[in-house]
Order: sequence, then structure tokens, then C-alpha cells
Amino acid sequence: MPTTWSQISDRLSTAPSRGAIAAWLAIAALLIALGFLGASTDNANPDILYDYAFASASVVIYGILVGVALVIASRLGHPLVAAGLKSFKWRWVGIAVGLILLVLILGQALEPLLHAGEKQGLEPEEWQPDRAAAFAFNALVVSTVVPFAEELFFRGVGVRAFLPFGGLGAIAITALAFGLGHGLLVALPVLVPFGLVLGWVRLRADSVWPGVLAHGFYNGSALLVVYFQLT
Repeated sequence: MPTTWSQISDRLSTAPSRGAIAAWLAIAALLIALGFLGASTDNANPDILYDYAFASASVVIYGILVGVALVIASRLGHPLVAAGLKSFKWRWVGIAVGLILLVLILGQALEPLLHAGEKQGLEPEEWQPDRAAAFAFNALVVSTVVPFAEELFFRGVGVRAFLPFGGLGAIAITALAFGLGHGLLVALPVLVPFGLVLGWVRLRADSVWPGVLAHGFYNGSALLVVYFQLT
């Protein structure tokens, strides 16, 4: 008999952990505040992807987020299991990537109206061959460390923490927090669906890894497009 949504929710749901939920909400609120604070500054550096310090700082910051996520997960049971760091079927990676492609199409369709990519201010204005190594290092971090940390916190631990209140609610809450955490209201029409589809995959696959790989594909593809546009 095929596995149903209700069977998945019943299998994963337990009594809510107030401590885990409170801690997760506190960290999410901090990320949202920092996201809007960073987006509100007018001194965005268009060459930030050429800066080794940006990649190094990202490794440290997102490494801390991973540690915090695992601490919160420990309040929900075995931290690795609660965070969704479990084996998975590879077909869910394909499904996740397919859904992300749909989100990419949505983003491209809305870009002329929202200009979300332009307002994020991370795309360099010109290609600088002498700084290619720094660009590659930043691309590696953005495509691996960042998606792992974000998926672990939002979909891995977040969805699991709110699951006792229902699968749809857990996915919606974490997707909204994920979108707001980027500090760009104009990007919510893309970021929230991004979080929704990966939250759904996290529940259906019973693992956070398909979302991590799909998120990495998304980030890596975006930077690859930037590279080809500049060269």
C-alpha cells in the first residue's frame, strides 16, 4: 500500500517540545532581523563574491547555525534523526530538483516585476580574472555550506519541531521564516514557494538530504549563470 501524507505525519509526530520550538523561533527571529538589517544598508558591495573574507565569514556563521540546529534537534530526540540527517531514496533528489526548476521559472517570470535579484546586490558588475579563485571559493561555500545549514535549520529541525501541529502548518511556518530570513519582501513570492516545496520533500522523503542537494543545485546554478553572464 502506498505511503500517504497522514501516515508520514503520524509516524513523525510526537508531543510538541516547547523548548525546541521556543529556541527555533528565537533563532529564526534573529536571522530575520539580521536579514532585514543587512538588506536595509545602502553600501552593498557588488564585488563581495571576489572577497575571501566573505566566504570565510559565511563558513563560520553557517557553521554556528548548524551547531545551534543540532542542539535544538537534541530536544526532539536523537539529534541526527530529528534533524532529518537520514538515508533517502535518490528519486527524491530528482523530484526536489524538478520542483526547484519550477521555482526558477517562477522567479524568472517575476523578475521583471520584482527585481529581487537586482535588489539582493550580490552579482558582480564585471568579471575579474585575477580574482577568479576567490569567486570559485565563494561559489563553493554558497553551493555547499549555505544550503546545508539553511536546510538543516529550516527544513530539518524546523519542520520536525512544528510537525505535531500538522505537516502543512510545519511546512508553511518554516517556509515563511525562510523567506523573511533573506530580508527581501519582494523576493517572498519566490522564496516562500522554494521553502514550501523543499519542506514537502523533507516530509515525504523523511530526510533533509534531498533538499540540501536541490538547494545546492539552485545556488550553484545561479552562480554559474552569473559567471557566464560576466565572461
